[in-house]
Amino acid sequence: MKFQTPLRDPFVVKASSLLPILLLSAPLLGQVAQTQKPIPAVLGTQFSYNAAGKLQVNADGQIFTETGNPDRYNLSQMMGSPTGADTGIALDFRDAELNGTVSYGTYNDSVQYPAILFLPHPVELKNGKALLEIKNTFTGNSNDFLHIVDKGAGILGFRVMNNGGHILYEGRVAFTGKGPYTVLPTIVEGPLVNLLEPTGSTISFETQVPVLASIDVNGKTFSDAQAGLHHEIALSGLTPETAYKYTVHYGNCIDTHSFRTAPIQGSRKPFSFGFVADNRSIKAGGERELGEVNYLTTRAGMASAVMHNISFMQALGGNTTGNNLSVSGHVLEHANWKRALEPFWASTPVYAAMGNHESNYYILAPESGTAKPARISRFPYATEAGEVAFAQAFVQPTNGPESEDGATYDPTPKPGDFPSYKENVYYYTYGNLAIVVLNSEYWKSVDPRVNGAPEGYVMDQQLKWLDQTIQKLEANAKIDHVFVTTHSAMFPSGDHTDAGMWFFGNNDPRPMINGTRTDKGIIERRDQIIDVSINKSKKVIGFLTGSEHNFSTLEVTPTLPIYPDNYKAEKLKIKRPFFVVNNGGGGAYSYAMMNNPQYHTPWIDKFQHFAAPSSMAIIHVNGGNVTLDAYNPESFEKIAENVKLR
Repeated sequence: MKFQTPLRDPFVVKASSLLPILLLSAPLLGQVAQTQKPIPAVLGTQFSYNAAGKLQVNADGQIFTETGNPDRYNLSQMMGSPTGADTGIALDFRDAELNGTVSYGTYNDSVQYPAILFLPHPVELKNGKALLEIKNTFTGNSNDFLHIVDKGAGILGFRVMNNGGHILYEGRVAFTGKGPYTVLPTIVEGPLVNLLEPTGSTISFETQVPVLASIDVNGKTFSDAQAGLHHEIALSGLTPETAYKYTVHYGNCIDTHSFRTAPIQGSRKPFSFGFVADNRSIKAGGERELGEVNYLTTRAGMASAVMHNISFMQALGGNTTGNNLSVSGHVLEHANWKRALEPFWASTPVYAAMGNHESNYYILAPESGTAKPARISRFPYATEAGEVAFAQAFVQPTNGPESEDGATYDPTPKPGDFPSYKENVYYYTYGNLAIVVLNSEYWKSVDPRVNGAPEGYVMDQQLKWLDQTIQKLEANAKIDHVFVTTHSAMFPSGDHTDAGMWFFGNNDPRPMINGTRTDKGIIERRDQIIDVSINKSKKVIGFLTGSEHNFSTLEVTPTLPIYPDNYKAEKLKIKRPFFVVNNGGGGAYSYAMMNNPQYHTPWIDKFQHFAAPSSMAIIHVNGGNVTLDAYNPESFEKIAENVKLR
């Protein structure tokens, strides 16, 4: 960030101008209000509210009742409501019970990939408040690397840590003055490059106060339609495959980065892209559990992939620990994940996919017995489903299907019976490649007795869209190669052998809508996805998956056994070989191949390049040839090299 002169009066924050996502009152702290919301028709009479107003479900005579701890924090709260003070910047996290420390330092945006230059010692966080001392900390101190005292302006980055030492959030605040200090409009997230096209892209970013922002690129200016906190500015009229600097103007400040436009569709010039899944946190302290994200591995993966000159990154879900009870809690986790990628995302686009941890759930515990809790997608689906938080957090293509509304099993003609697919099911192209992104964790229920869909199930409307999209790409002479992505493991290798698209070889799991089960089971639906993508297409190379926390490749051939013994449903005749590349090595704890006979699969001895996390996969596309490399982004040890996919 650089400052323009002369400095105008600081902006005044008006509560009425804040985005709905940030309009969560302090007493709620992201909690879920206990009101009786209309039960969707798809859940039928199985659900009701008890005398205490709690949601409950009758699962074959066993009663499960709503439980779970609400999300304690939200994104607006964690930004700290910064205000200027005589000797620094005061932060107020609006939680009198929040105690710990705040580490901070100057935010070095003078480099290509900005980062915080942390001071040697944190400050106390007491009763939800902290002071980022400037005057008495930086004056005459060698830690003032960017000379913010002399300049009388700068940006401070900070990390909020509770008494247990867990990092809750990483934020930043811009200021001016030499004491007292004034808080300036600040880009608190971004800028991020999205929706990359041959002639432009969409740049998104967030500011902590409403501003009217603009972007200068190639002698043109593109602006917000109106002042706001969330900014999406579409750039157009650029030349394909060309590097551009772009400068964001907001308030009195500017922020300059660069990106490269995509090649024209049908270009056969070589390029590479990365893909990874399961960046969620592990209980190992420090940056391995920053706000429910394995920040360390996530950042290392993206940084190393950029060093391998990727053109874009595809994330396959499981990005955060998730499974939240509120949209606001999940948006905070998404923000922490984006923070890990942010320095590189300013120039290299990232596409995200839904996984099971991206869902928002009702958790219902059994009133008696030892059954596991039931979990279902939160409703109303238009405002509380995980897909809502996902769409708010990311800027992605909107060319997917609408929802499962209109399917043969939809109980009413009205829209809104199911969550939306917008920005979580989509496809995009780059040169001669297309990526088709599916949501294999849609409208999930973990108990087969409870209305919802099992893990890994792609429902009818989404399958129909996949078929139409594959045929569209098949007819497009400019597209040579296609990958289809699912978070769920199509051919699981470890822990998810009990789920994924396998369920220990049991075809019985399938969606139940309003008490009625669909006609196709989980393995039959897997086969339909393969039939649409492989048997009806010559361009689909295979599937990119996650969920299994490991790396592996599997070549599925027409002779590979893919069914359990005594399988009674019709078997698919696979017409040609294809690859399944699993990269769930984004930072979550590892899943090994299981020795337990129950976890044995017909293909278990056919995996290649099987490796524990961490892992980053790079796919190289060069005309008609497609190859794969994989490595550990923390040690750079090679996992796979020059694996020929086509």
